[in-house]
Parts: sequence; structure tokens; C-alpha cells
Amino acid sequence: MNPVDLELVKLKRQWQKVVSKNEEKPMLICWGEKHETDLFDGFIKSKLSEDEDGDDIFLLHYQEFKGMASFGQTLLDEWTEFYEMLKKSEENIPQWELKNPEEKFKTDAYKAFYPLMELKENFPNIKDAKIYLYIAPLRISDTGELALWVKEWCSICERTGNKDIKLVWAEHHTYRTLPKISSAHSFRIEVDIHQLMQNTAAHTNRKKNSPDTDFQQQILIASNHLSKERFKEAEQALKTAVKLAKEQKNKQGEISAYFMLTQTYTADRKKDKAEDTYQMILEEVEPDTPLEVQMYMNYGSYLLGNSKKSKAEKIFEKAAETAQKIGENAMAIECYRIIATLNDTVLTKDKMIRYFEKCLDIAKLMEPSAREQSSLRFVASMLILKYEGDTNKKTILDNEMKTYFGDDWKVSVEKPKAG
Repeated sequence: MNPVDLELVKLKRQWQKVVSKNEEKPMLICWGEKHETDLFDGFIKSKLSEDEDGDDIFLLHYQEFKGMASFGQTLLDEWTEFYEMLKKSEENIPQWELKNPEEKFKTDAYKAFYPLMELKENFPNIKDAKIYLYIAPLRISDTGELALWVKEWCSICERTGNKDIKLVWAEHHTYRTLPKISSAHSFRIEVDIHQLMQNTAAHTNRKKNSPDTDFQQQILIASNHLSKERFKEAEQALKTAVKLAKEQKNKQGEISAYFMLTQTYTADRKKDKAEDTYQMILEEVEPDTPLEVQMYMNYGSYLLGNSKKSKAEKIFEKAAETAQKIGENAMAIECYRIIATLNDTVLTKDKMIRYFEKCLDIAKLMEPSAREQSSLRFVASMLILKYEGDTNKKTILDNEMKTYFGDDWKVSVEKPKAG
């Protein structure tokens, strides 16, 4: 496990502990240094394709906060678009009634909360789910209005007695945007950046005074600058790393340094430069290699983080096709699984099923040991749920999985119902 993955595992454990101990709270606020809140942001994004946490739903919203009288409407517009697409693709979906409450509010937080609660109560698939709405506006027109909007959301949530819908926020522990909110539970995430750098150096196991060491040193210098938000210095160190990698004909190192550059530009809000660097990576990386597939997947995740879901799907599709072409079937399954999972929340159930079934087709070509390590159990367990009343398909799939994994093949993809 690489050092960053290790930090994500620690964060996942912390998140589970925070959630379990604060069921009453309508809001969770993560505090930390910039690199720590960035890690938390990445952790939340990863939940879009997480397969271990049952039916928990994570909604990500990066749109600009233009005022307390319109932010709730922007959220509602997204959910309405999703509902209208479902109506066109599925039969007999539950009615969704948008009722205007009689009481008066200072903000339009009610426009987002009540419809979401209504959806949750009426859709059987999400009735027992916990919903985490992560808001991270790229721009905020008025922080005072944002604070009022958030406080009113919490107040409405508490009055309804709903414990399964929570607002999630992340910000710098010193330069805070929001004032103290009594209804929220705040927790501090801490990543020891120096320890992380040492672990990275140990992980790479380079020899002193070698060209590889010089390259790795620039990577570590860049990481240190990034942790302190010194973006220009990080950019310079990474460009030096690219130069050293080119001299050593270390193509993998070169691509890795370029990838870190995309992260630097993203943190520095230089979206055009980040996009250009991703395009350069995809032109430079050796075609038809696992590294190319990984970079397509990284680019797809970047697009998701910038609310470009349609383009992200196409990139994950490209990654899957390349992975299949070179026999990296586990990576192909992962790409199709991500596309399917995305469509479970933003497009249609039929499309989701189609992509999960692609995973089944790929699994037929895999060696038993590789199949064992893949996420096939999760895919099949999801399909058993989504096939609903189609007993024939369920039986065929169940028998196929028993052939691969034995009778006890299913994994938990749905939270047990209370009581």
C-alpha cells in the first residue's frame, strides 16, 4: 500500500467513527490544513465508486454560492433533472411532490431539504440510506449569507427529526469561512506531511546520490511546497523532476511528475493549465499500457470533481476499452463499475445494469485468482438487487457466481432495515 493510500485508510476509519458517534447532528465539518482538506475532498469523491459502505449516498456539489435565496434552488435543479430522466427511462417510479411549506424562511435552504427528504421517503431503494450532501462552492459571493443558509438547513433538519440526511463541509482550521455552528459536529483531520514524505522516500527505496534520488528529491520538495500552498515553488520543482526524468528516459517518472503538476494546478485553481497538462499526459504516455489506463482513470476522476460527468464517463469508457485491449481485465471491470455506479445516481437504472453486465462478460475471460481479487462480487450483488422481479436473470447470475466463488459469494451492498 502506498503512503497516500495509507492516509486514506486512516481517514476512512476516522470518518466511520465520527459518523457513528454523531447520528443526531445534521452537519459534519472537517477542519485541517489545505493539504488535509484536499485529502478529505478526495476521500469524499472516492465514495462515488466505493463498494464497502452499503447504501450510503454521497452527493457532491461544487457550484458557486450566489446567495442565500438561490443556492437551494441550484441543488433542487440538479435533483429535478435526475428525477425527470428517471421518469423517461423507468415505469411506475414513485411520485415526487414538491410542496411549499406554509412557514416563512430567511433562506431557500428549505427548497433543497424538503424535496430531498421526500425523495428519500418515497423511493424504496434509498429509503434506508444515509445521505451525505457535501457542498464545496468554488466561489462564495457572501460568507454571511452562506452561514445563514447552513444554519437554517440544520434547523429545518432538526425540526423534522431526520437523522439520515447530513450536510458535509470542509475548511481550513485557522482561516474559517463559517462561524461556529452549534448544530454541527466539527472534527480535525491531521496528516503528518513530513512523515508522509519519509514514508514516500522509504516506499521508493532509492539509493543516495543516484539520478533516481535527484528525481525523487524534487518530488518530495514539491510535496512539501504543496502542503504549505506554495504553488509556484511546487510547480518549479515538478518541472525540474520532469526534466530529470526525460534525461533518464524514465517515462513512468515523467508521467508521474506531470500528474502531480495537474494536482498543483488544480489546487491553485488554474483549471486551464490542469486540463492542458492532462492532455499532454495522454499524448506522452506510452499507448496501450497499464500506466495509460491509470492516467485515463485519473483524468476521469478530475473531470468528476469539476462536474463534467458526461465527459468523465467517456474517459472511463476509453480507459476500460484500452484495459481490455491489453488484457488488464481487473482495471476494465473497475472502470465499468465506476460508470455503472455513477449511473445509479445520475442517469438511468437500465444503463447502470448494462455496464455492470459488461463486468460479468469480462470476468468470464479472467483467471480464477484475478477474478478473486476483482470487485465482481460487489457487481453481482448489486445486479441481484437491480434485477428486482426478474427471477430468471437472478437465478442464472446466482449460479454463475456460485461456480466462481462458492455458495457464500454475496457481499453486503444494502443496509439492513431497522427493526
